[in-house]
Amino acid sequence: MSNATMSPLNSGDTAWVTVSSVLVFIQIPALAFFYAGMVETKNSLSVLLSVMLCASVVVFQWILFGYTLSFSDATNSNFIGDFAYAALRDSMTTENAIAPTIPNALLAMYQMMFACITPGLFIGAVAGRLRLLPMMVFVFIWTTVVYDPIAYWNWSSNGWLHALNCMDYAGGSVVHVSSGVTGLILALMLGKRHTARLSSTWERLLFGSAGTGFNGGSALASNERAVAAAFSTNIAAALGGLTFMALDTLVNKKKFSAIAYCNGVVIGIWICPASYGEFVFGVLPAITSFFAMKAMHYFKIDDCLEVSASHGVGGAFGMILTGLLAQYEITRINAGENVPAGWIDGHWIQMPVQLAGIASVVVWTAGWTAAIVYLMNLVPALRLRSDTVSELAGLDVSEVGEVACPYAGVVDQDSIEAGLDKATNVTRSATELQTANIAGPSGSH
Repeated sequence: MSNATMSPLNSGDTAWVTVSSVLVFIQIPALAFFYAGMVETKNSLSVLLSVMLCASVVVFQWILFGYTLSFSDATNSNFIGDFAYAALRDSMTTENAIAPTIPNALLAMYQMMFACITPGLFIGAVAGRLRLLPMMVFVFIWTTVVYDPIAYWNWSSNGWLHALNCMDYAGGSVVHVSSGVTGLILALMLGKRHTARLSSTWERLLFGSAGTGFNGGSALASNERAVAAAFSTNIAAALGGLTFMALDTLVNKKKFSAIAYCNGVVIGIWICPASYGEFVFGVLPAITSFFAMKAMHYFKIDDCLEVSASHGVGGAFGMILTGLLAQYEITRINAGENVPAGWIDGHWIQMPVQLAGIASVVVWTAGWTAAIVYLMNLVPALRLRSDTVSELAGLDVSEVGEVACPYAGVVDQDSIEAGLDKATNVTRSATELQTANIAGPSGSH
C-alpha cells in the first residue's frame, strides 16, 4: 500500500502505543524476577540473566531483519516479509498498512517487545539446565525461523492467516502457543533435571504485570477498541485468579493460595476476549490450564515452571473460545464491516479458521524447534543441556560465576571450584551407589 493513501499520523494514537510499548517492556524484567523467584536459589541469577539475554538477542535480531520479515507491507508474499525495512530503513518516514496512524518505527518498537518476551517465556520450562551461550544462539535462530514467520502469517497485512481472518488479537498463538510448544519440546529433548524434583503443582509462571499495555495496545490506536480490550483484560484476569485459587483450594485441599491466585490472573490476562464473554474467558481457560498442569505431572514431564500448560494450553483454548464467542458488536469497533465473528453470531467458518491457525503454529513451532535443538546438539560447543556436574553445582556458579543472594557473599574462583568439586563427588557417589545396587542381586546367586 502506498504511503500516500494512508491516514496521517495521529498524536493520540502515537502517545498510547508509545506508553503501551513501555508497559510491555516492563514485563520483561518482571518476568525475569518472577522466574528467578520460582527456581532453586542456586539457579536464580542464571534464570534472571537468561530472560534478559533473550531480550537483548531479539532486539539485535529485530532491528537487523526481524521486523521487516514479520511486518513488511512491501511484498505480496503470504508467508514471509521481504527486506524493505531491514535495519529499520525508512521507518521514521513511513507508516505500515496495519497501523497507518503511527510511525513505522513505533510499530517496530511495540512489536519488538512481543518478540523479546516470547523466548523469555519458554526459558522457564528448562530452568536450571540450559547453557547460556547455546541458549543465545538458539534464541536468535528460533526467532528468525519460528517467530517471524508466525507473526507475519497472523499480523502482517498480507499474511495468509490474516487473509483468512484468523483472530489472534494480542498473541494467543504467536506468543503463547509458540512459547508453550517450544517449552514442551525443550523439556522433552533436554530431559529431566538431575537434582530437583518435578515442580509442585503451583511452582510456575506468576508473571502478569502491565497486561493492559499488551492487550490494549494491540489496537495500535487510542480508540474504543483499545478501551474494550483493556477493560476485558482486567475482568478476565480477576475472574481467572478467583477460579484458579478456588480450584486449588477445593481439589488440592489447601488454604487460599496467593500463588494459585496470581497464576489464574496471568492466564486470564492473556485471554483477551473479542466479545462480552469476559466471564467465560476468565473462568474456562483457568480451569483448562489447571487440569493441563495436572496432566503434565501425571506424565512426568519436567516443564519446570509449567510454561506449556499455562501458555500453550491457555493460549490455544482462548483462541478456540474466540471462534465460539466473538461478536460483531465488539469486533467491528473501529474496524469496519469486513471483520469476522464467532459461532455466537452465526459465523460458522470462524471455528475451523481458528483451529487451522492453532494447528499451523503448533506444527511449525514443534517441527522447527525440534530440528534446531537436534542440529545444535550435534555440535559439542552448542549443546543446550548443561552437564551433570554443572547442574548439581548450580548454573549461577557454573555458568555465571556469581550468586543471586546477598548473604551468600562474593563468589571467588576458589568457591566456584569448591562447588564444582562437591558436585563431582556427589555424582561419583550416586554412580557408585547405583552400581552397587545393580551388582548386589547378581552377587547373591
